[in-house]
Amino acid sequence: MSSAADIKAKLRRPERTVTLCLVGDLQAQYEQLERDLARARDKASEGTLASGANADATRIAREIQALQEEMREHTETFRFRGLARRAYRDLIAAHPPTDEQVEKNPEVDVNWDTFGVSLITACCISHDLNEDEVGELVDELTAAQYGSIFTAAQAVNVIELDVPNSFTASAVLRASKRNSK
Repeated sequence: MSSAADIKAKLRRPERTVTLCLVGDLQAQYEQLERDLARARDKASEGTLASGANADATRIAREIQALQEEMREHTETFRFRGLARRAYRDLIAAHPPTDEQVEKNPEVDVNWDTFGVSLITACCISHDLNEDEVGELVDELTAAQYGSIFTAAQAVNVIELDVPNSFTASAVLRASKRNSK
């Protein structure tokens, strides 16, 4: 039977990562190339191998791969670690809702306008950023990008952690086992 000290010695709070491509216009280029590739493949299925459509599809596929590499070069990964329960509660307490927020919703228990930046700052372990820097950063992000990093910071604190089951990994290993026979 494990003691509290044994359990505490094994304890590591949950972590989660979020990857953001910081050069958003590359996504539009990627989507256009995907459409172009689909048209080139459709054209190839209508014609013959000599029609040149396969060469177009191959060229576009190479452009997509080059663009994906460029997107990876402009990608930033943020890693978040959950706070101890008391630290999380203290952080919430440090951001009480405004009178206006309570007036709109009497159930609100935190000032979501200020809490997010503080939570991201407190939980982000991949970047050495202070609250002012995080505030400046999130002011430049889109709502979706901010939502991604806020959700990860919030999730490591409030979502139950269990041993995940990767269906993809299981399928790959089953296929590998079949192929090795």
